[in-house]
Amino acid sequence: MAHRRSTFGCLFWIALILLVLVIILFNRQTIEKVLKSTDFLTLFQKEKEIEKEPEVVRKTLEDTTPEEEKEPGPVEPGDNTIIIDVTTPEEEVQKEIEQEPEKLEENRKLRQSRVYFVDVHGEGTIVLKSLIRTVSYVNSPLTETINVLLKGLTPAELNKELLSLIPEGTKLLSAVVKDGTAYLNFNEPFRFNSFGIEGYNAQLRQVIFTATEFPTVKNVQFLIEGEIHNYLGPEGVYIGEPLGRNSF
Repeated sequence: MAHRRSTFGCLFWIALILLVLVIILFNRQTIEKVLKSTDFLTLFQKEKEIEKEPEVVRKTLEDTTPEEEKEPGPVEPGDNTIIIDVTTPEEEVQKEIEQEPEKLEENRKLRQSRVYFVDVHGEGTIVLKSLIRTVSYVNSPLTETINVLLKGLTPAELNKELLSLIPEGTKLLSAVVKDGTAYLNFNEPFRFNSFGIEGYNAQLRQVIFTATEFPTVKNVQFLIEGEIHNYLGPEGVYIGEPLGRNSF
């Protein structure tokens, strides 16, 4: 009896399902219109999109490079870009010298300058002797004349027993003339003379007499590496103030 009831129940449900399918098939268009009008299908689509795993996009190293690290492209006119010239004045001067050497030579001038050396007599007396040298210069004849003095004597002049008692390695760093005083700035070797106090006096006189050959120079203020020192060497030759030809 129980077996018949279960068979009858299964047949009932199968018949009910078939009836529902028949109703759906005959009323398919009507059902679709109802579902569309109520946005019932749209809800299922949104749920599927949310459940869908996000797509992983792999970028190359070039794509991930920050904008500020990428090489800039050419500057187009109208970009309001300011181009700054970072060339230093020294580079500009060097560029002019390299590009127009003939023009630089045309600006050079020549003058006859009197430079002073020393003659040591047999009894040890030191006497100044002057020589005329042709000096080539552009802007500062005094600077070039002192440089000629620092270069010393020619072999022929040495044979005449002339000497320069300015210490070897001495260089003129700068020269400025103001109110009759020539401020001559020398490097460190100028401070030490192996010939003692007579050598110090002689080197100062050589420079002073050569510089005061220029009418605008009345005396000389000596500087060492840009600073005024009171004395030269351990002998203590005073240079703390401007010195002239009458200072010795």
